[in-house]
Amino acid sequence: MLAYGYQKFGGPTVFEELPQSQLIPTDNQLLIKTLAVNLTEEDRLERLGTIQSVALPHIPGHDVIGKIIQVGAAVTDLDVGTVVAARTNHTYADQVCLDSDLAVTMPTNLDPVTAVSLVTPGIVAYKTVRYFADIQADQTVIVKGAGSPVGLLIIQLAKRLGAHVIAIASDRYANLIATLGVDQFVDYQHQNPVHVLADRGDVVINVAIDGVGGKNDLAMAKFDATIASFARHLPATSKSIRFQAIQPTEVISDQAALQLLFKLLDTGQLTTTINEQLPFNLTGFIQGHQRLDEPHVGQVVVAR
Repeated sequence: MLAYGYQKFGGPTVFEELPQSQLIPTDNQLLIKTLAVNLTEEDRLERLGTIQSVALPHIPGHDVIGKIIQVGAAVTDLDVGTVVAARTNHTYADQVCLDSDLAVTMPTNLDPVTAVSLVTPGIVAYKTVRYFADIQADQTVIVKGAGSPVGLLIIQLAKRLGAHVIAIASDRYANLIATLGVDQFVDYQHQNPVHVLADRGDVVINVAIDGVGGKNDLAMAKFDATIASFARHLPATSKSIRFQAIQPTEVISDQAALQLLFKLLDTGQLTTTINEQLPFNLTGFIQGHQRLDEPHVGQVVVAR
């Protein structure tokens, strides 16, 4: 068995095959054979060495679909052969061992590539819409970073709740975002969103990288608006603003979010965008991280 990781930080070519010893699940764990892995921005930042908690050598990866090949003695609700999804750790590997309470059974109508592309982006989007932003019907919701995987899902979830959605992104996302039924699209390369959207948002959601542009978020927000952002804080303001930093939370569990998202995906009420599917081997992981380093639309998935 093999895993795919690195012994030094750097570009995509740091990846190498690493021997994977036999994994043995504890009483509350599952052992799965990996079917598909979603490559995320978090994976890229780990590879670059910008996430301090990563120790070398490192097997990256968080989003996985796999078939159960062994269950721990205390696991009674999942069977060998069941295909499950999870957000966990060290998923760039032939086999992954994970706590059983992280696993969500994948609907049989979904294929692993589509399902895995929803894991982290979907969890973040769902918690943002339902908890951090707490979107209500008829609110005007401005989504900055709308072309990102998280942003594209936030648009769809906010529209399902009856919100009026304004998307801010570059022109390369315009056609895709138009298919999602947004009420307005602002191309920030040709329009100044602050001038176009001043004091318009009941909710402003900033899922651009690092939540950049807090002053602009404030300018687009109404008095008493909610701002939910990847930023850790906002600049000083005289406006009355409810600010929420988007961060990991179990107020809504990952499993609850995934179960609902899979239902929406399975019934055609939610779509994901796959940029490229690559083979589950060393070349596939190197090429996948090369895509992550380039401008791209949609998710990069490595699958068998």
